[in-house]
Amino acid sequence: MPDSSRSGSKQQGGSKQRGRSNQRGGSNQGGSGQTAKRNAPKAARNPGPRQTPKGPSKGSARVVFLGGVGEVGRNMACVELGGKILIVDVGLSFPHTEMPGIDLVLPDFEYVREHAQRVEAVVLTHGHQDHIGALPYLLRDFERVLPVYGTPFTLALLEGQLEEHGVRDRAEFFTAVPGSGASTGPFTMRFMRVTHSIPDGMAIAIDTPFGSILHTGDFKIDQTPLDGRPTDLHALAEEANRGVHLLLSDSTNAEEAGYTASERSVGPVLQDIVGRAPKLVVVACFSSHIHRIQQVINAARSNERVVAFLGRSMHQSVEAARRLGLLTVPDEDVVLIEDLDRLDPARAVVISTGSQGEPYSALSLMAARQHKWVKLGAGDTVVLSSSLIPGNEPAIHRVVDGLYRTGADVFHVPAAPVHASGHAAAEELRLMLSLVRPRWFIPIHGERRHLSHHARLATEVGIPADHVIIAEDGDLVEVGETVRIAGRVAAGMTLVDGLGIGDVGELVLRDRRKLSADGVVVVVVTIDAHHGELVAGPDLVNRGFVLDETSGDILEEARNRVMLSLKDSAAAQVVDRGALEQNIRRTLSKYFYEMTERKPVILPVIMEV
Repeated sequence: MPDSSRSGSKQQGGSKQRGRSNQRGGSNQGGSGQTAKRNAPKAARNPGPRQTPKGPSKGSARVVFLGGVGEVGRNMACVELGGKILIVDVGLSFPHTEMPGIDLVLPDFEYVREHAQRVEAVVLTHGHQDHIGALPYLLRDFERVLPVYGTPFTLALLEGQLEEHGVRDRAEFFTAVPGSGASTGPFTMRFMRVTHSIPDGMAIAIDTPFGSILHTGDFKIDQTPLDGRPTDLHALAEEANRGVHLLLSDSTNAEEAGYTASERSVGPVLQDIVGRAPKLVVVACFSSHIHRIQQVINAARSNERVVAFLGRSMHQSVEAARRLGLLTVPDEDVVLIEDLDRLDPARAVVISTGSQGEPYSALSLMAARQHKWVKLGAGDTVVLSSSLIPGNEPAIHRVVDGLYRTGADVFHVPAAPVHASGHAAAEELRLMLSLVRPRWFIPIHGERRHLSHHARLATEVGIPADHVIIAEDGDLVEVGETVRIAGRVAAGMTLVDGLGIGDVGELVLRDRRKLSADGVVVVVVTIDAHHGELVAGPDLVNRGFVLDETSGDILEEARNRVMLSLKDSAAAQVVDRGALEQNIRRTLSKYFYEMTERKPVILPVIMEV
């Protein structure tokens, strides 16, 4: 069993790697680390009661899904063997419209915290945020150093994030080399190269007593990838010959018929757009999509244009890719974005972030005519060279509309073929299933409809229907001679709002949604503390409910009703502040709904004299 991948001489970023024996000794004590207050949010997509899982059968393995199954994003799974845990991916997702004020959505780490002493290592399939972005938050809960396995580009992207969060010293990097393997504790792994929309993606095979668990990561079968490194079908076939007991496979494009287009198909389209553009060209794409960035650079250079990179994540990804030899661009063909206004616009291409319509991103500011360096106008060209992440459509459409208003020519999918997906379509998924020939199959990485389509593909290629399992976040799967869902664990969402991690739960979100829907009315009164009589007020201040100038009668009548309510309370000798607040809420809620059919949040403020 190969073990060579752990002997690499250097970590990414130039720090020296430490040697490591196959079976680690020493303390394995985990701790809570730097934890923030947490409201335990309800389990998204899995409202069923939590079941305390029984211990695994003798000699069996387990897979616990903490994210990415029944949803797009937040990919995280725990593989358990010999009393130890190997975590595969620790990803995040971005908030939906029903999560006002939320910045990021993380997996629920409660299960990992409870079993921190058993965590052996983390292995990462590739460097997208939905697979590595939550790891800095997880490391805050560990007081010991956690081994992290990943390919060079994955570790290079991760290192910067860990440094930003101040947890770089809690991770020890081990370079995973596709075509070789590694052993840590009871886990023996083999790494296989797969093609995706980011360099250095890999599938992972993990040995169990019944055969291997093969996790494909995100992949597609591109026969002509830009870097000449196609998905290693030979290695996958060899793994099939060893015996794949359980296959976990990417389902994102299971609904798409046929084959996903090769990344090379985008190059000629970009060449044509840049060649025809009379003025400035701006291309927005994911900062991690190095092959797309390379094709934009190639188009710029062939048309005698220089390139400027825009966006912090874009600069970080480009720097890491150039350092690792994954991106080729001569220094003389790169200019600073600050120098753009000194150049002839017809001689420049800007490669930018913001393709998902993120607020305050470079592209959003361009669409609003507020960007400091890039002022778009008639004759300029903008290319959105990316897919639409589910849930981001409204924001992207707003940005596209704004770009059109500037007078620029805009190219985007589906109107123009300026993007090729990084995920396998139905025929490629069938090929993977037929090649690997697993005894059992669980589709992963997708919403329920994607998983269901992928499950159907599996039965079409001959896997028995009773050997295909559709799991959800929180499911604990026992992997023995048979594979079955044996219980459930906590697997809700941990919401990040500013510096708060997990302190915003469903109740807070409900209040935020209510505030955004119907507004708020603040009622300020001063009462006699002994008799409950009104001394001053009531004063009503509303935000997002009605416009004072046009709805003065409503607010004046509301004021009168509060006065009557307080008068009745005083007559009944009610002086308890809580009771008075409740009376005010009840009075105004009933009145406002009668007049407007709205239910604003009512906040009484009672001062006593």
